[in-house]
Amino acid sequence: MGYRSEVKIATIREGYDALLEIMDLKNKSGNVEYPLIGSDIDPGYFEEEGGSVVFGWDDIKWYVGLLCDVTNVEEALGEFDEQEIPYEFCRIGESWDDIEFRTSGDNENLAIHVEPSVAIEVVSS
Repeated sequence: MGYRSEVKIATIREGYDALLEIMDLKNKSGNVEYPLIGSDIDPGYFEEEGGSVVFGWDDIKWYVGLLCDVTNVEEALGEFDEQEIPYEFCRIGESWDDIEFRTSGDNENLAIHVEPSVAIEVVSS
């Protein structure tokens, strides 16, 4: 089982293509057992509009530093920081206070944005 999160990342189309190239190199290293994304590996969620892309995964174990596939995505985003490629990252965990949101670059260039949200469902017993 383990702790699960929902992760969404928004970037420009050129950023997404650059991420695929970075991930293809990392995936070929042989250290990744279950790659999350690559040229031939679709993420769990994908939407494109107006030159921007939102992608991500639902119900994922997002353990940076512990799982190689997750660490590789985080390292690729670190390269975005260095290259000033705009992106927004949002991770919502299972706990009420476990929300991580960060941005990089000029996010006004993004046509699509991600934001945390909470849904409350009332279930009768």
